[in-house]
Amino acid sequence: MKKFVKWVIKIFLCNIFYRVKYIDYDNIKDLKKCVICPNHSNTVEPTWLFAKDDSITIMAKAELFKKKFWAKIFTYFNVFPIHRGEHDIRSLIHAINLFKNVDERKLLVFPEGERLPKNVDRVPAKVGPVYIAIKADVPIVPVYITKNAKLFSRVKIIYGKPIYVKKELLKDKEALQNFTDTLMDNIYEMGNR
Repeated sequence: MKKFVKWVIKIFLCNIFYRVKYIDYDNIKDLKKCVICPNHSNTVEPTWLFAKDDSITIMAKAELFKKKFWAKIFTYFNVFPIHRGEHDIRSLIHAINLFKNVDERKLLVFPEGERLPKNVDRVPAKVGPVYIAIKADVPIVPVYITKNAKLFSRVKIIYGKPIYVKKELLKDKEALQNFTDTLMDNIYEMGNR
């Protein structure tokens, strides 16, 4: 079932409705574990990343899980909820634990915490993805995705080099936020290539 859905996504969402080009995927291809951190402006972005990788798990807004049918579908495809706008410790702990006792795990988390409206350039980034990476002792892979991609347009997905974050950052909230903001700056700069 997963292979069939992935095939459908590749055909329709990566080649027909959008023309997705993956750039520098070699930066992540051989990584067994990491936290993938892209910018976020289009609803279908998670599917583009899902289509490229077999070991991906996705953190998504809890509102998507309100209906039981969709909750089951998302869970089947390794998507789990986080409650936005509050300190969802349970989801953070779950995300960290996902890396335990597995050989491969790539966790997709959007640091901006929400899909940006077209008229908004940036919002303050959330420190959660960096916190997860530090606690799970895995690198962060910054990813730039073409902003506000329109149907039938070209989409660039650019993978940056893995970033290994020092544990000392957890002792300083301001430094953690600064690191996260710089991470997002670097992600958007990747889009200027």
